[in-house]
Amino acid sequence: MSAATEDQRIPAGPDEALAVVEAQRSAYLKRHRVKATPVLVAWGLAWLIGYAALALSRRADYSLPLVPYLFFYGCLAAALLFTFAYIVPKVRGIRGRSSREGTYYSLAWFLGMPLSALILSRVNAFLAALNTSQANEVASVVSNALPCLVVGVIFLMSAALWNEAVMGVLGGWILLVTLVVTIVGMPWAWWIMSVAGGGGMLVAAVVAAAAESKRGA
Repeated sequence: MSAATEDQRIPAGPDEALAVVEAQRSAYLKRHRVKATPVLVAWGLAWLIGYAALALSRRADYSLPLVPYLFFYGCLAAALLFTFAYIVPKVRGIRGRSSREGTYYSLAWFLGMPLSALILSRVNAFLAALNTSQANEVASVVSNALPCLVVGVIFLMSAALWNEAVMGVLGGWILLVTLVVTIVGMPWAWWIMSVAGGGGMLVAAVVAAAAESKRGA
């Protein structure tokens, strides 16, 4: 019997038929399931490196040169592009609910982040005109809080969509860390975001990878 005939043969009984269905289901899930680990690694590195750059470049009056800000947002943009590049192939070709979930998820990133950046540009332009250390501190704290609010909420949404408990915990952790940083303010804000925020994502990535390995992902 040829390999083609062997692959196309009719299952001998119910047990064999169920085994074939389960094998096809496993292959489908492996090909299309969105895993938390790659996304967590991308955002964890972006935060760890990007916020550290801000912390190291902070001036005494809490202002920052343009280059560290551009580097920071470049890190976030790289993580965002990776997220999009990772998720789109996973949902491509899928019809129905799964496809809609991927589309809405992508829209949440690509509309939420630019909107927060636009809001911040208007607020920061006003605060920059005041040119005081207090205004600079408020600009820094608000510039951090709004994007983190978007990221934290989207991670919580991701946990609900794909039943990823790690992403749910991480989304809550991001919001909690951002809340603490917003209250504490400068000069420790960027270091807290780098170590607790970015480091927390990387720890969550390790936990997610271990969980995926345990269940044979």
